[in-house]
Parts: sequence; C-alpha cells; structure tokens
Amino acid sequence: MARIASKLLEFSQNPTLIYDAAAIRAIAYLNQTKTLAIKYLKENVMNQIFARASNILFGDDLVSRKSTEGYLFTLFRGPINWQSTKQKLVTKSSTEAELLALSHAATESIWWQRFFEEIGFDPNKKQTIYCDNLQTIRLLTKSNAELNTKLRHVDIHYH
Repeated sequence: MARIASKLLEFSQNPTLIYDAAAIRAIAYLNQTKTLAIKYLKENVMNQIFARASNILFGDDLVSRKSTEGYLFTLFRGPINWQSTKQKLVTKSSTEAELLALSHAATESIWWQRFFEEIGFDPNKKQTIYCDNLQTIRLLTKSNAELNTKLRHVDIHYH
C-alpha cells in the first residue's frame, strides 16, 4: 500500500480521471481490509526468527529511469520494518540496482542487530538478506568475487 500511496502522491498536483480512479480503488482496498491484522507466530521461516528480504523494480519510472527499491524485515513471521522508495541514482543494470538496494537493506539490518543486542534478544546470528537476482547473489557469495567487464562501472563507482 505504501508504494501505491507514493505513486498517487507523484500525480497529486495535477490529477486526472485515471488518478481519481486509482485513488478510489486504494481507498476501497483500505476499507475492505480494515479488519485485518498482522499475526505474529512462534514458528519460524527457514529456521529464522528474524528474516530480511530486498528487491527492486529496475527502471520502472519511465520519466526519470530510476528504479524502485524496497525491503521487508519480519520477526516471528510478522513485518516489523519495511520501506519502498525510488533510488536516488539511475542504475545501468538490474544487478547494480540490486546491489544498491541490498546496501540500504544491510544498513538497516545492522541497526536491528544492534538494537536486539542492546535489549538482550538473540533472534539468530546469521545475517542473511534474501534477494532474487542470480547475478547479484553470485557476486556476493563467490569466494573470490570478481566483477565482470559489464559491472566494472559499479566497482569503480562504489569501491
């Protein structure tokens, strides 16, 4: 819903009939789901009490060519932290966009780990952020990660 609200806000200065229809659909959805609640369960997912995931929509903004990134963190299978935002940079590949999104999610994940340590809660030691881009996963998990020629600009820019 946050993504929908964000998109609606982009066009709120000069709304059209399509904008009005989308806003009405969003309000109808909120009305239909107002009695639903987040449920937290003792059962964990893949042996993780605290799960993290990150994803992007590559170049989805046709005007700026920027990608939308987001992450979701769950604790006991219920969401505790999420964000969806337009990336500040125009990325040249989905792998570059995924790496940028993972970097932002990792920063937030470190905050949560420190918070949990401060309150004496240990959900799990392994810090895994799930991602669905195979090239990004390969780059990050390869023992001697080498950026191929197509990603040299990413290496130069970030390292």
